Amino acid sequence: MIEQFKTWCNKPYFLVDKLNVKLSMVLGVGLFTYLFLFVFQPYGINKVINANHFLIVGYGFLVSVSLFISYFVLPRLFPFYFSVKSWTIQKEALFLLASFLLISTTNYFYHHFFVAHYLPNFSFLRFVSVVFSIGIFPVFIIIFLVERYLYRKHNLEPTKIIETIRKEKKETVSIPSDNIKEAPLVLDIDAIIYAQSNNNYTTIFYLEHQKVKKELMRITLKKVAAILEKHPQFVRCHRSYLVNKNEILKVEGNARSLQVYLKPIDHVVPVSRSFPKERLQY
Repeated sequence: MIEQFKTWCNKPYFLVDKLNVKLSMVLGVGLFTYLFLFVFQPYGINKVINANHFLIVGYGFLVSVSLFISYFVLPRLFPFYFSVKSWTIQKEALFLLASFLLISTTNYFYHHFFVAHYLPNFSFLRFVSVVFSIGIFPVFIIIFLVERYLYRKHNLEPTKIIETIRKEKKETVSIPSDNIKEAPLVLDIDAIIYAQSNNNYTTIFYLEHQKVKKELMRITLKKVAAILEKHPQFVRCHRSYLVNKNEILKVEGNARSLQVYLKPIDHVVPVSRSFPKERLQY
């Protein structure tokens, strides 16, 4: 059960990166928050409305500001985390949690300084639970609608998401040689199939025009792994091998002897006994 849950959490998921969609999320959830408070008036909000109707506008405004930070500021601060091609259900869940905490914090201070004297006093934890109860529905409804829209747009099953993302998003990586006379190897990140160590040298296997090519470079596999570590599709499954999980066809064997079969190449990659099999699943 635990392993199945881990596998589900690591499934690819669409990261919303379209400007118009993100702005719709930012403005839509803020507007929904205001309308919800105005229409249903939960937790004694009617007292605030009777005293000063515009005070509840502040809640919706801060929701939009918080989501703006989540969707526009955080991806700029942590671009390695917000990678469209490596976005998973787990990352989406953590992103939503962080967004709710940000929304709760900004609204808590607004409530404390401007609204608290109209309502019973809330502790921070109580306030977080209130914000969560109000905000969880519009956020997940909008995410569901966006997800359905993207599936229909691409006419895909969820298992095909990653292939579509990889075609739409191109990203290159430069692998330098320890030999300063050699030019660095610049590749599309998704073209790399696997890398094999040979002492102080590493052979990079990659696709170019649908053909498998290889490049022997004076660089250790450890350094190659460090260059690719921000791309979670690459794992060093053996002291001599680093593989692209997107190119794995199947994994066979038992805990004592696992082997990885890669899609575009007739080569079997061994897996270290201590390496968890789950990490080979995307």
